[in-house]
Amino acid sequence: MKRVVKIAGILLIVYLAVGYLFHLVIFPQRTPDVLNYFQPGDVLYSEKGGNTMTILAQDGDIVHMEMTLLPFADGPPVHYHNGFDETFIVESGTLTILADGVEHILEPGEQITIPKGMVHKPYNPTADTVVVRGDIPVEFAVYLNQVYGYMDESEKNMRPPKVILQMAMFGNRFDSHRPEDPPLLVRKPVNFMIVPLARLLGYRSYYEQYGLNRPSDVTELNNK
Repeated sequence: MKRVVKIAGILLIVYLAVGYLFHLVIFPQRTPDVLNYFQPGDVLYSEKGGNTMTILAQDGDIVHMEMTLLPFADGPPVHYHNGFDETFIVESGTLTILADGVEHILEPGEQITIPKGMVHKPYNPTADTVVVRGDIPVEFAVYLNQVYGYMDESEKNMRPPKVILQMAMFGNRFDSHRPEDPPLLVRKPVNFMIVPLARLLGYRSYYEQYGLNRPSDVTELNNK
């Protein structure tokens, strides 16, 4: 048994060492410079969620955006963020937010701030369009658009093992988590081990076809 464990350990070390050598050094990824990514009027769109996000301005690592929820839009899945609070300011329509199991109904001029770590879900159960303003971290916005594109491309993309491999590649850049997901203390080391396999199978951290379809400066991917 000890011999088997030792061999397995050696194989794992070789897999990680060779995998990350190819991933980081031989075939490094390219990704947009997120601090110079958005321009006013850029749009992020989720067909499945029925919501559109229009960028009003980018201020360093923060983007100011306006989100439109179509009539009866389901919005994003129930989720939480580890690194930032999220404020929803209603401009028009009636927004419903499920926050920590409590349903909040907001009219124009009202707002709510969801603290980081709180499970929530904005949606529109009405026949009217809802318009909401808010600020989010720019890196989250960039990879939110990547996830939107990946989800909308095919239903198969959201089934294992595809979704597991792809989300490992997006990693910490996409700070949105479902309450049923394993804790980060578990997911981080698991993702670390998955990434070399995902790269070998052709998965990436950024896809031009899910981007904004305009030229942008690129830098080597920060894999920290």
